[in-house]
Amino acid sequence: MSHVTIDAPVKVNLHLGIHPGRDARGYHRADSVMVALGVGDTVTVGTLPAPALSTKAPALPEPSAADASGVLLAMSEDVGVPPQKNTAWQAAARLRQAFGISVPVRVEVRKAVPPQSGLGGSSSDAASVILALCRLFSLDEKDPRVVDVARSVGADVPFFLNLAPSYLTGAGDVLAQTFPVLEGLPVALVRPARGVSTVAAYREFDVAPVVPASPAPMLAALRDGDAMGVAAALYNNLEGAATRLVPEILRVKSWLQRRPGVVAAQVTGSGSCVFAICETHAAARAVAACAQDEEDWWSCATFTVGKRAQFC
Repeated sequence: MSHVTIDAPVKVNLHLGIHPGRDARGYHRADSVMVALGVGDTVTVGTLPAPALSTKAPALPEPSAADASGVLLAMSEDVGVPPQKNTAWQAAARLRQAFGISVPVRVEVRKAVPPQSGLGGSSSDAASVILALCRLFSLDEKDPRVVDVARSVGADVPFFLNLAPSYLTGAGDVLAQTFPVLEGLPVALVRPARGVSTVAAYREFDVAPVVPASPAPMLAALRDGDAMGVAAALYNNLEGAATRLVPEILRVKSWLQRRPGVVAAQVTGSGSCVFAICETHAAARAVAACAQDEEDWWSCATFTVGKRAQFC
């Protein structure tokens, strides 16, 4: 095996409760309930030397040669950070170090979801790199070192290693509970032109912190497999900070709530994307099409997944 390609699904926060104050690491305590969606980036990892690895699309621009880290990163678009600060690069470098892998690798990331959306795209890219390296070098995905690397890269990264609907505590990186697979729930994603920096959102939250509501209603709905209960319990107390930074988020949410076939809408993560749970897949597709055609917002119709699946 010379390379491995993995779809990197995004997530939405069905419940996000950020607690005031920061711990010694500078993190907020968080109650986070996440579910994965059937859309996202595509990650390919292969050993070097190698030409462009992906067969799904034209070759990406060639990056500079791999440095002493042994990781060469190619991106389909500029995400605004140097390679060494990119989560995909960090995941590859840290897993190689944790397992003593000497073979240099090339990582390709084909972006399909805009950054600064609250969808966890960069975290999912990192987790997919970790899983691809495990398969490439026959490593046990359940080895504690794999989870340690994932947590070191970002709070959301461990979630993307298995994709089960999950309740996480701590800084949003400690798995507290998983739930039965929530498959096929129709979802429309709509994002205004401007994104929200996660760092900026938490800084804004600290200006006027809000004590979060309990995640209990959402956890109960997930335990019961009650899709309408899930829709009724959507919650995110980081929304206020996100909308103060990008007021257009409120217009997106209000627009979604008025669309036929939309059951409920909520900002995901730190924004700026808003997701809508819809009555049918046809309704989700209609909402996404209208958002693009009428408002020129980035949009996508998708569905919830509980395991790695072919993207829509």
